[in-house]
Amino acid sequence: VSTQSTGRRESLGVALRDKGDKGEKNSERTNLLDIENGNSDQDLYLYQNEAKTAPKMSTFLSSIGSYNTTLQMKKNKEGADLSTLMGVYLPCLQNIFGVILFIRMPWVVGQAGVLQGCLIIGTCCLTTFLTSVSMSAIATNGVVPAGGSYFMISRSLGPQFGGAVGIIFFLGVSFAASMYIVGAIEILLNYLVPQMAIFADKWHNMRLYGEIMLVILSATVAVGVKLVNKLATLFLACVILSILAIWVGILGSLGSIDVCAMSGVNDEGLGYSYLVKVPNCTEFGGTEMEGLTNLLDLENFKANIGPYYQESGTVAPGVPVGDKTTDVYSDLTTSFTIILAIFFPSVTGIMAGSNRSGDLKNAQESIPKGTIAAQVTTTIVYLVTAILCGAAATREVLCDKYGESINGGLIMSLIAFPHPYVVVFGCLLSTVGAALQCLIGAPRLLYAIACDDVIPALKFFSVTLGNGEPFRALLATFAIATIGCIIGNVDLVAPIITMFFLVCYSCVNLACTLQSLLKAPNWRPRFTLYHWCTSLLGLVMCLTLMFISNWYYAIVALAIATGIYKYIDFKGAEKEWGDGIRGLQLQAARYSLLAADHQSTHIKNWRPQLLALLSHKETLTPDNQGLLSFSRSLKHGNGLVIVGSVVPYDLIKLLENEDVLEKQRQLLTDALKEHKLEGFVQVTCEESIPKGTTTLLQTAGLGGLKPNSILMGWPENWKSKNSYENFSRVVRCATVLKQSVMVARGTFPQRKQKLSGGTIDLWWVVHDGGMMLLIAHLIKQHKTWRKCRLRIFTVAQLEDDSVKMRNDLKKILYELRIEATVQVIEMSNKDISAYTYERTVNMAERNKMMEYMGLTKREKKRTLSFVVESAHTPGTSAVDTTLQEVDQVLAETEGVDQNSESETEAENDKLTVRRSQLKTDQLLAMDTSVKLNGLVREHSSEAALVMMNMPPPITPYIDSITDQNYVEYLDVLTEGLNRVLLVRGSGTEVVTVYS
Repeated sequence: VSTQSTGRRESLGVALRDKGDKGEKNSERTNLLDIENGNSDQDLYLYQNEAKTAPKMSTFLSSIGSYNTTLQMKKNKEGADLSTLMGVYLPCLQNIFGVILFIRMPWVVGQAGVLQGCLIIGTCCLTTFLTSVSMSAIATNGVVPAGGSYFMISRSLGPQFGGAVGIIFFLGVSFAASMYIVGAIEILLNYLVPQMAIFADKWHNMRLYGEIMLVILSATVAVGVKLVNKLATLFLACVILSILAIWVGILGSLGSIDVCAMSGVNDEGLGYSYLVKVPNCTEFGGTEMEGLTNLLDLENFKANIGPYYQESGTVAPGVPVGDKTTDVYSDLTTSFTIILAIFFPSVTGIMAGSNRSGDLKNAQESIPKGTIAAQVTTTIVYLVTAILCGAAATREVLCDKYGESINGGLIMSLIAFPHPYVVVFGCLLSTVGAALQCLIGAPRLLYAIACDDVIPALKFFSVTLGNGEPFRALLATFAIATIGCIIGNVDLVAPIITMFFLVCYSCVNLACTLQSLLKAPNWRPRFTLYHWCTSLLGLVMCLTLMFISNWYYAIVALAIATGIYKYIDFKGAEKEWGDGIRGLQLQAARYSLLAADHQSTHIKNWRPQLLALLSHKETLTPDNQGLLSFSRSLKHGNGLVIVGSVVPYDLIKLLENEDVLEKQRQLLTDALKEHKLEGFVQVTCEESIPKGTTTLLQTAGLGGLKPNSILMGWPENWKSKNSYENFSRVVRCATVLKQSVMVARGTFPQRKQKLSGGTIDLWWVVHDGGMMLLIAHLIKQHKTWRKCRLRIFTVAQLEDDSVKMRNDLKKILYELRIEATVQVIEMSNKDISAYTYERTVNMAERNKMMEYMGLTKREKKRTLSFVVESAHTPGTSAVDTTLQEVDQVLAETEGVDQNSESETEAENDKLTVRRSQLKTDQLLAMDTSVKLNGLVREHSSEAALVMMNMPPPITPYIDSITDQNYVEYLDVLTEGLNRVLLVRGSGTEVVTVYS
């Protein structure tokens, strides 16, 4: 065994030495000593060439084990790996138990009644519960780094949706901070320290102290999340204590409120009562009454079941205020939808935990558990509190929003046990704590958006302090919250917040719905208690609540989101996150392709589906990019554009140079973007360009989106064999594949260039299915050609009736709804010109030289001298050359053939026969080209664009000389024209007179 091992090692050593002698790099050699010691990867040597792209499983698993998400924020130096309780459940409770519960819950029940009040609470809570379920499914479908809610939406719906909704949610959270601060100031000034008021106008006081509190809380947040978490625990304990105090006071009927009421009868004969704020009720003529009732007083509870909506400036429904200084009246017109819009922000704290996902120890586990638990807890508390309020107080007291009838007291505090200040302080700390949570979550959300770089303008906010706090994002949050503080009214800020949050919740439900329905392979959430139906219901409820609560606020919120979406889309968000919208697009595309593949294209639906063939330089930079500008001129056809190119490279050898194809694709993609052209790129790799072009023509497109038209540039070096063969090959292949062909010759306008006038001259020689007419109509719709007039020329021969042709053509254009002037040009039946003979002889002699390079030296010399003299003799022109001179040249050439060596006489005889047969065809083809070119130059020399029917390729195909002759005919046909587009239809009708 040892001998065999030694032999193998020696053989391997020789192999390695041989490999080193061949110039291999040292890094690629296998160390023999390592192999002997068993330290190398010789067991997997077969896979070592792909070590970079396909690492060993041990390497892969090691990298997964140390995986960090790109959006993970810097860890707070003090350590903020939060648990479910501290990181999600308690922050959610604190955000949800905000200002609305303590200062607006009695008023909500008083206006809507117990029944509709519970319906409002149930509707809002059901919406957030369904959203929480959807969010839990998304959160457990992968790692959720910093920016929780934004991260989930953007990775599910794409960068456009994610960026738009992320900014909307950031605005909502920032405004929520201001709402809680304004609520705290309202409690402070109305119920705790009224003496702090500086201005006579209470709203000015709200604005001033709101801004001061915002500065203090922002500074607290800047210190670090650890400090806020310590304060949050204290604040939340006070909130829970306050709720318990209220419940105990109501259940024990321990509270007491004395109020002064006035009564009357309205126009309908129904009695009503309202409260007044006077020092002596008896002297004022009112009736003193107890505002709180026993919990077992069912009559009061029944009286509070129904709604009691008021208009602004009324003391009771339909009863206007008499004296605003004494009467307690409504300062806001209320309805079911308005109350819903005001109450909804009190249930919007469900994302407080997900917004801090970067600080959680295990976000996937904590977010679902903590969020749903907090949502269910708050729902129960809200419903119980609403029912207890309806049972514990009279309608008049419940409708006193600011407690004016009880000397500015807070109703919920007067109900509580053992002392009103328990609830007042608890309410104050609750609002402050909720504001702190918003000031923590909003900057982190903006920071996550900035780090993703989907909105370049926000890159400034992608910086954190040394303690991990996104201070710049905190400044932006401070600026937005300042706007809310300036508004200074909870009832005005709340509907704004409602819209922002509902937009965000709608997208969370939409994301879960799409992912569930599309059944993407990567959709494997650990949280399984969800269904697409519940997510869809949540989406519908969110959208419905938006419009029924405040339709114009809803339109503004959606307009802002749409504007941000279009901005990101315009800037080109180059992010691919495997989002649901992308999956939806792929599914829709798949369905449409399958449907379109089984249907033939109707004439009314025909549009140019372009395959633009671009050559490239040695550096792979696309050449002739004017074709892209022209392709963009056809965009009004709403057709497909595929930019194709051929890389002359052996595909197998690309293993050694893999970036060639990718570099070519990227260069073409960049060219598309530069010309603002929407389309696809397809690059084919073949050993030769002709083969690659043939492959490209057959494989481009898919199903019903395969190209039906080929667009290519004119080969300026067409006399090169490779050039004319490839050009003619494209035309022949397109004919076989029943594709139209367009050939652009000359310099075409660039993307931003606009022609100030001129004409588009269409020379309609043969009917091609209306292809040329349709192309002319489409390019005229583009701004580049819009000011050009369309002229149509058609050619009549002697036997044609020119007048009838003109009238018929006008009629066709009228029925096709195309405006153009019409001219019928008569082509005289003149003899073949001397110039035509000259061009034909030059072509024939060149062909002879190319085909018979094996002739004797004398023949080669004779032929070559003729070609050179014909091509370069100064002063030679069509006028100088006579028919007799041409015949003499032909005779001399034939004489040379007769004097050739005997062994080539038979072959030269064949040559003479073939040439004499081709001479007739060549002369006629050349004559047509020369005459048409003369007519076009006579009538259209100043045209902005000349469009002509492209002649078919010569058949039968004999050899490459046939291709060269064909390209020369086209060269003569377009000679001397500034800008030409040759168009060859496929034979399919593409225009119709029918609607």
